[in-house]
Amino acid sequence: MSHASRQRGLRRRRPNFDDSSSSWLVTYSDAITLLLAFFVMILAVSDLNQGKIESLKEGLAEVISSENNATPFTEIKQGLDEYVEKNGLADQVTVTLDPRGIQVEFANVALYDSGSAQLKSDAQPMLQELGRVIKDVSHGSHMIEVEGHTDDLPIATDEFPSNWELSAARATGVVKYLLQTGIAKERLKASGYADSRPKVLEGDITTQDQREADRRVVVTVRRY
Repeated sequence: MSHASRQRGLRRRRPNFDDSSSSWLVTYSDAITLLLAFFVMILAVSDLNQGKIESLKEGLAEVISSENNATPFTEIKQGLDEYVEKNGLADQVTVTLDPRGIQVEFANVALYDSGSAQLKSDAQPMLQELGRVIKDVSHGSHMIEVEGHTDDLPIATDEFPSNWELSAARATGVVKYLLQTGIAKERLKASGYADSRPKVLEGDITTQDQREADRRVVVTVRRY
């Protein structure tokens, strides 16, 4: 057989691909689409712990530069912790990093008398310090939310027909004071929760202990 004949035979035996040979691409694209949708769903339901992220940033900065470079949330916590310790307020004010950023919790007795939404004069220096630290350390991407909480004992007065009005008025009172310290109003939010979000306590506790813990104002500094 001549060389030309062999070449013609090879050409005749070459497979003839048609459209069905690329059908695997349909299955492949479907799999990629489902995988992308899965990761989008995971991202949507994930709860990023902003406080832990800030702590991680601080740790990484310290390792990289061999210096203690604090980040906004940790600086706020450090400044308030120093003030609380210096003024013996540890039983009235708690400062923690939480999933939303930094959380400052005031026992109700630190800010208000029972059944009142008028800020105590003794509370003003602490709120002044809180406003100063937030203004000096944080920036425009940080939102300050103030939450008012009450216990489950109902109130019914002309000024506060229920615990909802009382808790909202207490949160608003703190917001108004923080406005006076120079924090932009666009960054502030007041919310009243009445007794709908009791504080979770561990161990054997009495009803009185629970009610004392529930009466509180919480200030949260977090990213928008």
